[in-house]
Amino acid sequence: MGVQGLPAGTERLDLNRHIGTMLSGFRLLDLDDSGVEALKRFIGERGVVAVRNQAMTVPEQISFGKRLGPLHVHPAYADKTYPEALRIHTDANSKYTAGEAWHTDVSCELEPPHISMLRIEVTPSCGGDTAYSSMYRAFETLSKSMQDYLRTLSAQHNGDLPFRGAYGSTSPDEYPRNVHPVVCTHPVTGKPALYVNSGFTEKIKGLTRHESDSLLKMLFDHIASGVEFQCRIRWEPDTVTFWDNRAVQHHASWDYFPETRSGWRVTTQGERPFLAA
Repeated sequence: MGVQGLPAGTERLDLNRHIGTMLSGFRLLDLDDSGVEALKRFIGERGVVAVRNQAMTVPEQISFGKRLGPLHVHPAYADKTYPEALRIHTDANSKYTAGEAWHTDVSCELEPPHISMLRIEVTPSCGGDTAYSSMYRAFETLSKSMQDYLRTLSAQHNGDLPFRGAYGSTSPDEYPRNVHPVVCTHPVTGKPALYVNSGFTEKIKGLTRHESDSLLKMLFDHIASGVEFQCRIRWEPDTVTFWDNRAVQHHASWDYFPETRSGWRVTTQGERPFLAA
């Protein structure tokens, strides 16, 4: 079973009924424009798409990323040599690894990222998987009453905690923070997706702190424990994984210390999250 619009001979392996697909049988850099558009649509549908054996340079990765859309520049950690790329590197000298909590990338921005493209060059002998969770399915598996209630809510997203110290300033006003709907409509698929995450979402508007903390904890636990709508990508050198930040959360696994895991990520710019009437 292939994918409509991708080259003949493309092989497909779905990792979960609801999220995640491994593709093989073609080279990303050889895709024509119609193939890139087909890939973008498929990422929106499946949430996570991984392709093995995709050797490329950082400039080539940036160039391919631009074919997916205008590139996002990370507000705190953009690379000095390649501002449109983010180096992902953890080794024996690291004190932590980025992304060790369920999150969607930089949801604190007014227009958060759309598609992330991560290419891992160096992998540990074992471990270092990335887990992904479908926010389509996370929303669908809540009760109808809870779905209806969440549709009425918005939440504050704050870059303070994950980015503190990265801006060279201690003023909270320096960190991006914005309010987004708790449930958002995917602009391509039209599906509703849960849009709160433990990395950036600090408070639901209009609720007391106790009420907000209780509701967010329930939602965060629901996301973290929902193994039936999660998948994992086991990295190999030159694996490229795409995910749609409007429909997916991810969680890095730092279970390989003191070994090295290293690669590069580019991300396309998204639009302001919205909930269709």
